Amino acid sequence: MAKREIEKNVEKLIAYKLITSITGTISDRAKRKYEKIAKSAYERFKAKQSIPETSDLVAKLTWDDKAVSMARKISLGIEEFNNKYPKYGKILAEMIKKHREVRRAYLEFGLKKGKELDEGIYIEVIKETIEGISDEKAKKFYDLLNEINKELKKTKKKPEGLYTLLLPE
Repeated sequence: MAKREIEKNVEKLIAYKLITSITGTISDRAKRKYEKIAKSAYERFKAKQSIPETSDLVAKLTWDDKAVSMARKISLGIEEFNNKYPKYGKILAEMIKKHREVRRAYLEFGLKKGKELDEGIYIEVIKETIEGISDEKAKKFYDLLNEINKELKKTKKKPEGLYTLLLPE
């Protein structure tokens, strides 16, 4: 007997749930470690430490108002709010003005053009993220991630370059 569309949908839901649960868990763990290391790097850059010129790495602190420009894009909604609630609109306008004047810190990082990171670093990070995974499985996971990344790059429109991370205030 042929499966109905609803059965196919539920089967796919179960499969997608497995994929999103596993990748979500790995992503959450990696993100926590990523943010902790970013904070440490930020503190080191603020203390005037830097990457040596001879390194294949590129990293620097930048100050920009990229986040501020996003706030400006909601001006129509703010205008509507001000019309409906003039008393609160004035308070909101003052808050927005205060935040528009704040510049945010960004960490730019990556590799110099044509340089690659040693796969051992990736395997180390995988082992830190998925505690208890063997070296062999971490290497297989890295190889799989690399292959998937190559496939995804085929459809990626954004050119590779430096990564930019908005640092917490």
